[in-house]
Amino acid sequence: MSTEARLIGQRWNCAALVIAVACAAGLASSATAARAQPTPKSPPATATASAPAIPDDPLGRETPRGAFLGFVAAAHAGNPDVAAEYLQWPRHAMPITKAAAAEQLRFVLNHGFEGSIDRLSRNPQGSISDGVTSARERVGVAVLADGERVDIVLTRIAQRSGPMVWVVSAETVADIPRMYDKSGLPEIERRLPKSLTSAQIGELPAWVPIALVVLLVALYYVMRLSLAGAAWLIDLIRRWRRLPGSTRKSRAWARLVGPSAFLLTIGMHRIVAARLGIPLLFRYYFERLSVILLLVGLVWWLWRVVDFVADRIRARLLTAYPRTAQSAYVLGRRILKGAAFALALLIGLAAFGVDLSATLAGLGIGGIAIAFAAQKTLENVFGGIFVLSDRSLLVGDFCRLGQHVGEVEDVGLRTTSLRTLGRTLVHVPNGTLATMDLENFSRRDKFLFNPTIALHYETSRAQLENVLAGIRQLLDGDARIETETARARLIRFGSSSLDIDVFAYAMVPDYVAFLLVQEELLLGVMDLVQQAGTALAVPSQTMYVRQETSDAPAKP
Repeated sequence: MSTEARLIGQRWNCAALVIAVACAAGLASSATAARAQPTPKSPPATATASAPAIPDDPLGRETPRGAFLGFVAAAHAGNPDVAAEYLQWPRHAMPITKAAAAEQLRFVLNHGFEGSIDRLSRNPQGSISDGVTSARERVGVAVLADGERVDIVLTRIAQRSGPMVWVVSAETVADIPRMYDKSGLPEIERRLPKSLTSAQIGELPAWVPIALVVLLVALYYVMRLSLAGAAWLIDLIRRWRRLPGSTRKSRAWARLVGPSAFLLTIGMHRIVAARLGIPLLFRYYFERLSVILLLVGLVWWLWRVVDFVADRIRARLLTAYPRTAQSAYVLGRRILKGAAFALALLIGLAAFGVDLSATLAGLGIGGIAIAFAAQKTLENVFGGIFVLSDRSLLVGDFCRLGQHVGEVEDVGLRTTSLRTLGRTLVHVPNGTLATMDLENFSRRDKFLFNPTIALHYETSRAQLENVLAGIRQLLDGDARIETETARARLIRFGSSSLDIDVFAYAMVPDYVAFLLVQEELLLGVMDLVQQAGTALAVPSQTMYVRQETSDAPAKP
């Protein structure tokens, strides 16, 4: 790796560190805001007394997420009396006790709940995006054995002392006995032998972790076979359409089949596992783990795409920019992989319910700081990227860059090196190169031959016509001259010569060959002038002196 690539890598590592610090600051402030508990506004204090501080709720019911997750955790831990504190008891009589209602609701949620705990509001005021009033929060749906779907709703109530808290609404609590009677084990669990459903592995039925592991392995091989079948079908269509290439033998397919199978496996495993009747608290942790694995698979897939694209771009750059290809390859891979990781991180934070406003604000502040600190460096780097993408310069081109003329030796990510005719090496910043006039002599498709032939004024009209006819015949008879545009015309009576303008394009590959053609044509014109009996004019001036005579008598 070149020194320039290492320096650029160090700069981008520093930039990544600044962005990471800004993200951490944003996350910290977001987490602090999520943990902060609201204090109800007290009436205005008098000059002699102050309102007492309201204590936090010991059960963490200040937010919808805290209340629902607290109920699930308490019920799963076998504390029905604590779990009952998360229920709003109806005014009418209930056929069961509070503890029994908490146990029955735990059973209903474990065997048919659809919803995401992470997406519940962390705001004490709740969220209005669920379609209910601000004092109520819809947390999910209980799916009963007959397919009926019942909303599970939280409501916000005031306590005699302490902050306002969220609890399971009285309407939902009143419907618990009916939901419990209509709930049951999942269809797959009812068909399993009793030895699997009664045995326990930790706190889970023995069949659940076994099914999860077997399902994971089976889905992976099914996805691999499905991808292989898709590649075979694409190749069959290619042969039918008589298209070149093979999907199964392509490098892109070889790189993407692994992460693609991983992503499909985790996605299908998440969908199927939701029907296995996993207890809600374990399902909550399992869904978090599956989200993390999906994000890992997404980053893996995107990084493979970046590697493939970067290799293709480097292969194209090697022919035109052999010294720059490695630098561009390293920098491009780092930028794109970093962007893929940042995208996956933001998606993961949003999936876990983190408020990204503070994080994005931190990223914005960090980006502004980096932009100001490395303004010229970034300007030159982006200028180099534009030069590489536009292909306006190639190594070996003969160019004019501003006041400098010479051959391009290297196009880097920060500067372009030009070897001048005096054999000095000029480094032009790419940011400046993007704004200056660039004249690339190596891109000429033909060379202009445009001399002015000056004949002296003693040339007669017949001699002038012979010279003009000879030059036109000379141009028409040369196969290297573009005859459609070639011309020779008398254009002016100059101060000391008769001027003939010769205009023609030489169809030659390079400037050296053009110099040879130009020399031969000029020598031919010289012969034509001599054969016509005239000569080329030399810049001259004619001075006329007139002597004046006077009849006046001479002074004594």
